[in-house]
Amino acid sequence: MKIEIIKEKRRTLCLKLLDSKTAILKAPRSCSDKKIQEFLESKRNWLTKTAQKLEDAESFAGSFDFDKYIYLNGKQAGTLEEAVLGKASKAGAKKFYLSLFGTLRQRAEELSKLSGLKYKQIKPTNSTRIWGSYNVKGEMKLNWRLVILPEELVTYVICHELCHSIHFDHKPKFWADLEKICPNCKIKRKQLENYGFVLKAI
Repeated sequence: MKIEIIKEKRRTLCLKLLDSKTAILKAPRSCSDKKIQEFLESKRNWLTKTAQKLEDAESFAGSFDFDKYIYLNGKQAGTLEEAVLGKASKAGAKKFYLSLFGTLRQRAEELSKLSGLKYKQIKPTNSTRIWGSYNVKGEMKLNWRLVILPEELVTYVICHELCHSIHFDHKPKFWADLEKICPNCKIKRKQLENYGFVLKAI
């Protein structure tokens, strides 16, 4: 692994991975090479485990080719050219996925009835940071890219936002109530992290 060492005006040592093969170590200007090596040695196990996680995530993301194919429910579902009935483009892909937003709306209605948790309206969002949101007006927004994800993760996101109709934070009570309507929610939350790249891929 390549580790770039940067000495600057600071008090502590800080190690950050940029990807599975590159890291940056920031250190105080007065920090000796010996101390830096000792610090790196103390972080060896963390560095190895974290790099492996990043490598696995990069490999998973690399198995998707959004320039050529469309994906539904976590699986390849045909070519992008066929889906947009013409020349493949990101604009065409977005239009195609947006046309399926009704399936998210339907799932939200089903989960609302099952859980007893309500919302007033639902809208698509084009955020490249989050999968969904719920505000004090009872408006739920769901990222249209959710149609790409496995159904159980779509369910998790919708249940998560529905729980914000009674909890506007992520305190223990929130997670306890979410677990009731979405079993193993914290495991699904971790699984959702693997799809974070999708938010910026299209």
